[in-house]
Amino acid sequence: MKLVLLVAAFVALAAAAGYYGMAPQIAEGFKVLTLLFGAVIILGSIAGGIRVSGPRRAPNLIPRVRRHNA
Repeated sequence: MKLVLLVAAFVALAAAAGYYGMAPQIAEGFKVLTLLFGAVIILGSIAGGIRVSGPRRAPNLIPRVRRHNA
């Protein structure tokens, strides 16, 4: 139900932005953000991307017993 109310609120905000003439400014802002994040993603992949290491080895859970000379 929360999701439905959230979507309805965003639809109402978009309708109000269109009614009051703010839609072009919002679209321009989204264009700028898209270009900015796209540039960051491209630079990140040029710089080496995201390093994914292999699976970690499980720690040795068997306790080691020290043996002393009697």
